[in-house]
Amino acid sequence: MIDQIILKIKNHNWHKTLRDGEQLALDNKKADAVLRDHHIAWELLKEAAKVSRLTYPAPPRTGFPSTSSLPDAPDDVTQWQLMSAYLRGDIESLPSSETKASRPSSEQIDRSELILYLWHHYALIRKGDRSRIKRAVYLKANGVKTQRIGAITGLTTKQILSAQTEAGQDIIDHIFTYSHKTVDLSFF
Repeated sequence: MIDQIILKIKNHNWHKTLRDGEQLALDNKKADAVLRDHHIAWELLKEAAKVSRLTYPAPPRTGFPSTSSLPDAPDDVTQWQLMSAYLRGDIESLPSSETKASRPSSEQIDRSELILYLWHHYALIRKGDRSRIKRAVYLKANGVKTQRIGAITGLTTKQILSAQTEAGQDIIDHIFTYSHKTVDLSFF
């Protein structure tokens, strides 16, 4: 498995990944910020965390009481009435009760798999208390507020932002390393 992922990393189109990451970084940067390499890697890590969350959802909880099928709020009553009208034949199509986030493309899933591999195996390796720092950076990539992360991990805001920058730099350094290497697949 490890050999397959390394082969995938070496043959991945990193130039396109870097262009996509640069576009994400330009879309999300503040007006006065200067775009640096670690910003691109940070945006790729944020996208990888989001794609991972959408692609591989956690299994449902079991052993807990389920909610009632009766409506609890006015919005539920409206949805209930729409469903009744559909069953009676008054309306032709059943409206969707909630919209789901669109499923990521296969390209995004592959890219997130590679970025998360780099995250797990190379980012923040030299740090002493890796688990706490890596957890803080991953929570930040998932969109958790910095103050909340500090309360969870015990790190200061400065430590979290510094670790975020270092993680982005570690990932981008390995992307640059692998973007110049290709493997000849003709012997496979």
